[in-house]
Amino acid sequence: MLLYYFLTFFVLATFCRADSIPIAPAPWNLTVSEAYAFVVAPPPSPAFLPPGFANPLEAPELRPGVILPDIGLILIVRYSAGPVGPYDELIYIPGRWAYNLTDSGLRITQIYVTTNASVFNGRTNWNIPKHQADFNFTKLADGSQTVTVSPPGDLANPHFSAKLTPTIDPVPVEINTALTGNYLTLIQPSFPASPTNPVEVGTTTWKQLLLNVQTKTLTATIISGALPGGKIGNGIGFPDIQPLLPVGGRLSGTLIFPVPSIVRNL
Repeated sequence: MLLYYFLTFFVLATFCRADSIPIAPAPWNLTVSEAYAFVVAPPPSPAFLPPGFANPLEAPELRPGVILPDIGLILIVRYSAGPVGPYDELIYIPGRWAYNLTDSGLRITQIYVTTNASVFNGRTNWNIPKHQADFNFTKLADGSQTVTVSPPGDLANPHFSAKLTPTIDPVPVEINTALTGNYLTLIQPSFPASPTNPVEVGTTTWKQLLLNVQTKTLTATIISGALPGGKIGNGIGFPDIQPLLPVGGRLSGTLIFPVPSIVRNL
C-alpha cells in the first residue's frame, strides 16, 4: 500500500510540474469569504435526476444507487485562501445516497471551479468531479450581486446565473458542524478521465470524507434566477431547478476537507 501511494504521488508530481499545477494532498483548510447554501428537493430515484446533474462522461458512475428522502443542495462558495490559493466554486448535491443498508452519504455530482489546480487536486484527493469554468460576480447598486458561471471563454452560454440579495447585514454566529455528527459525510464514486483534458483525471476507488464547517458570520439571502425565464440553471451544464425556498444561508468561516478513506464494496 505504501508503495502504491509513493508511485501515485510520483506520477502526479511529474504531471503537475509539467503543467504548473501544484500537488496539494488532503487535508485542506480553506478560508471561506462568502458561501451561499440553498436547499433543493431530492429526486425520488436516480431515474429522475434532472438534465445537467452531472457531466455526460461521468453521469453513468454518479447516477446509480438509492436516493433517500433527505435534502439536496446548491452551494456557491468563494475561498480567499487555501492550499491551492483562492478560487470560487458552484456545487450541485442532488441528495443523499444509501449504501449497505446502514451507511449513507451526500454525493456531489456537478461542480465547477475557477482554477485547474482545484480541478486536479479535488478529483485526485476526494473523487469530486470538478470542471473548470469562468465565474463572474457583479455587485449591484441595491447591495445584491449576480453570479454567472460559464464554460471557459463562452460567456454567452452560461451554465448558471442567479441574483443574490442579502436580507440583513451578516451577524456573528459561530457554528461547528462537528456537532451534527456524520450528517455532512460525502461518499464519492470513482469516474473516468476526460479523453481530451489531462487535468480532468479519473479515479478507480470510491472515497468517503466528513466535511467540517466552522462559521464566523451567518445571514439569510434571497436567490432569484438570472437566466431567461427566471431560471438559475440552463438544464445542460447545470440543472434547471429551483430551491424549495427562495431564501438560503450566507456564511463566512472555515471549511475543512479531511484525508478521505477508501470505500470498497458499495
